[in-house]
Amino acid sequence: MGVLDNSPANIPQIPAKIRIANRLRNQTRLIFNTISQAFNDGSETFWNNPNASPQEIAEALGADAKEIFELHYKLGQLIGSVKPDSISQGLNLIGNFTGMISPICSQAQDRTGI
Repeated sequence: MGVLDNSPANIPQIPAKIRIANRLRNQTRLIFNTISQAFNDGSETFWNNPNASPQEIAEALGADAKEIFELHYKLGQLIGSVKPDSISQGLNLIGNFTGMISPICSQAQDRTGI
């Protein structure tokens, strides 16, 4: 008897608690991988963008720059406290970016008036 010959009645059912546990595992893994990738992509987009310098991007963000950098920093802290190697790509670009946030945001604010 082959796989195609089995009827649904012959296939063992997975208990609900196992299905739920597997779903939670998969959702957690997906969410963590998504925010880790977003952190790395955001770092790359800002610091290594061939189309605009970090200063130009910060100026274009205007008043939103501070909030974006603060959130990016907090996401980095969270991810780093769980699995630091997952954001090493982004951290290699940023280095010590906490000292960069205020000057870039201040300069952008001065130029945009926001």
